[in-house]
Amino acid sequence: MEYPILKAHDTDFVVQESMVLPVQDDQDAPFQYLRLRKRGYTTFEAVERIAAVCGVPASDLSTAGLKDEDAVTEQHLACRGGLSPDGIAEFNTRHGSGERTMRLSLHGYGHQGLRAGRLEGNGFRIIVRGLSAGFVRTVEALGERAGDLFFVNYYDTQRFGVAGGPRTTHQIGRALLEEDHGTALGLVRESKSPEAERARLFTGPAAAFFDRIDPRVRAFYLCAHASYVWNAQLAALLRKVGRHPLDETVREGIPYTFATHRDDVLALLQEATALPYERHRWDGGEMRRTQGLRPTVVQTRVRVDRTGEDTDTPGRYACELTLFLPSGCYATNAVAQWVAWAGSER
Repeated sequence: MEYPILKAHDTDFVVQESMVLPVQDDQDAPFQYLRLRKRGYTTFEAVERIAAVCGVPASDLSTAGLKDEDAVTEQHLACRGGLSPDGIAEFNTRHGSGERTMRLSLHGYGHQGLRAGRLEGNGFRIIVRGLSAGFVRTVEALGERAGDLFFVNYYDTQRFGVAGGPRTTHQIGRALLEEDHGTALGLVRESKSPEAERARLFTGPAAAFFDRIDPRVRAFYLCAHASYVWNAQLAALLRKVGRHPLDETVREGIPYTFATHRDDVLALLQEATALPYERHRWDGGEMRRTQGLRPTVVQTRVRVDRTGEDTDTPGRYACELTLFLPSGCYATNAVAQWVAWAGSER
């Protein structure tokens, strides 16, 4: 079995958000739309930096989704009232160079803010490293057939913590649901997230810490717990319908059950096209809990743009891939399953 190396470098993983905004030229519209290109920052951290530099409340900035910090990502923001050209220029000057970078550009104006659920999807350009010569020969021989993929739609590990940190956001969410604020605060302090240092310096009652942070971060912790529960339900269903050996594995402390045969993925799709999940969203000054449906299996097409030697690892090979995924899907999850499927064709 191939064990691909993903995100060896931030520039190996490029993400572009796809969203058709109702853009207008009217500069008096209540919202200004911006495009943010970033590397090395979480979306929450980026929003806080933009607000601090441009002199607006963080609550005036909204997004349609979260983008990883260990990648080069582009996404939209909406700012109520708008940022000044001087503020945007100052932000870009402060954050335009170094290992971690961000840049803002004006996209237009409109009458709607952004929120989760408005995003169509994301396009990806990914370099997969550490592959064998045999795998690359197989992919090249498969040609167009190498691109068809049905994959089990798990929330991947980055849902549960930042790169280099413990994967515990679901545990924080569970502790918050149980009103065990002391445990939740302790986990945040060890999380290596942008909130960790603030949590370590905090000396008041644990519950007060969560009252003072951006409520959208609190909602994220609750959603992470719901994601962990949803993954467990999906894995149980796959075990029920699978007729071939399954790959039971733990990745960065998070358990997964993967199909080793495409028939089991299709059987999962036939059994249930979607499973219910719980949403948590800060809206109108309160935390709202709603129910939604998430697909169990997603179909996409992977295009292999280039293969060649892996410059990081002598004797190994790399593939450069492009693909598009609906909102909420994880490209790392899709690519890992694509590599396993393509490798089984040998």
